[in-house]
Amino acid sequence: MQERLRLSSLLRGIPFILWLWSMPFLAAATDLHWLWDDRCAECHGHSAEFARKYLTADKNQLQGRHHVQDLQLFLGNHYTPQRDVDAVYDMLLAQVKTAPRYRDECSTCHGGAAAFIRVAIALHEGTLLSRATNRPIVEFMQSHRGLGPDDIEFFVELLNRVAAEVNRE
Repeated sequence: MQERLRLSSLLRGIPFILWLWSMPFLAAATDLHWLWDDRCAECHGHSAEFARKYLTADKNQLQGRHHVQDLQLFLGNHYTPQRDVDAVYDMLLAQVKTAPRYRDECSTCHGGAAAFIRVAIALHEGTLLSRATNRPIVEFMQSHRGLGPDDIEFFVELLNRVAAEVNRE
């Protein structure tokens, strides 16, 4: 009888355990930066710093030191859910090809780009908006820290990319 009760108690807990276990997969499908932080950062650090230090881009193909031709296959076998392999690959490729200007010029005040976007910026119908004022970010940047047109173009492109990586559907 006691054995039956223990088995019954265990079986009732299984749905909760399965739900808890699935949570990282649900979140990972929508936020690549969360996925990296959850699965990769402990060993590899920040994704952009890792990408710029250990990866290269040759003919728009991402290459690692050890995985020159098969980086997507490696990602799929190294803690990245299969449905996110192409998106993580594209994120790392973009980071390799993007100068670390956000880190150097913005992070002191705004923190990391992904965290900043989650808290302060919304992507609405292709336009970045301030969550506080609902004002387009591009308008705000025109009077922010003396940014010129080329600077604004660079940062808007970067923030759009990161917002899309954070808000994947």
